[in-house]
Amino acid sequence: MLNLFRKNMAVQVLLIVVALVLLWLQPLITPPPMTASPDTDGVLYSLLVNWLSGVSRLAVIIAMILVLAEGLLLNILLSDIGLVPQTTLLPTLLYITMMSATATTLTPIVPVSAALIGCTYLLMLRGTLLTIPTSRICSATALIGLCSLFYLPALAILVSYLFVAISFRLYNWRDIVALLLGFLAPYVLLVTVLFMTDGLAEWWSATAASLGGFSFHIAATEPLPLIANILLALIVAASIFMLWGKLGEHPVMWQKNASTVMLLSIGAIIMLFYSHLLPVDLSFFAIPFALCGTHMLLPKRNGNIIGHRKQRLWIYDVLFILTFVAALVC
Repeated sequence: MLNLFRKNMAVQVLLIVVALVLLWLQPLITPPPMTASPDTDGVLYSLLVNWLSGVSRLAVIIAMILVLAEGLLLNILLSDIGLVPQTTLLPTLLYITMMSATATTLTPIVPVSAALIGCTYLLMLRGTLLTIPTSRICSATALIGLCSLFYLPALAILVSYLFVAISFRLYNWRDIVALLLGFLAPYVLLVTVLFMTDGLAEWWSATAASLGGFSFHIAATEPLPLIANILLALIVAASIFMLWGKLGEHPVMWQKNASTVMLLSIGAIIMLFYSHLLPVDLSFFAIPFALCGTHMLLPKRNGNIIGHRKQRLWIYDVLFILTFVAALVC
């Protein structure tokens, strides 16, 4: 089956549409209401909840369209930069699978992921330079600030950025100033609006209280969905470790671009401390898994057709099917 994701574009599109329908059919039939969490919701997501609270099906449709669009944009980004083959749409399918496994309506992570895809695009290396210009640093951190206005724990993505900055040697004062100015830009606009509407003090106290404590716990869930969730989490972790261990096989620029995508998982792990331990919110890891899962399921073909693993390619098909079935069960 995975051979279809090496060359047959028409069949790939069909499979993605079928997968999207299967994953979102139940929410479309019986749309759940959007849930608000004052401890973690950013001010922009709270506005979305207020606007869409009475039209649950519309919120599901918007979420489904956004997830599909984000998956396609991420696929284009990864293929254009050379991180995945240009003939495959497997990153799109894997992204949709992880985003849809634990989400049945418009959650804060849906717009956050859209902003993070834009941030990843800005942090990709191009040409022969092994660093990025100051202007892109400012834009990238501005998008991180925007993420936190949808989901407060998304501030943890700054930790991922700092690791990227170390990799790109962004140490000088201009880079640091660009980081701060970019990140603060959305907040300057927000504070201005709240000050003019007399809501600044309330917002500040609520934000400080939300970031001051963890909500790390185990949520009540049925045994079978919990097992499927744990299985998916193990698959995601395995794919990240596998690709990280093989980075040395690629050129330096490829390594830096791939590590930029994978380092988002550090911020995702930190965000788990503001969510529930189990079931794992797999949407936090959708972007890294789109890359790492593709390389795990579509191992590079050499002249000898992967050598001694030629007779074991069916294992990847089984793992792929198992991943999708587990997402459906979740």
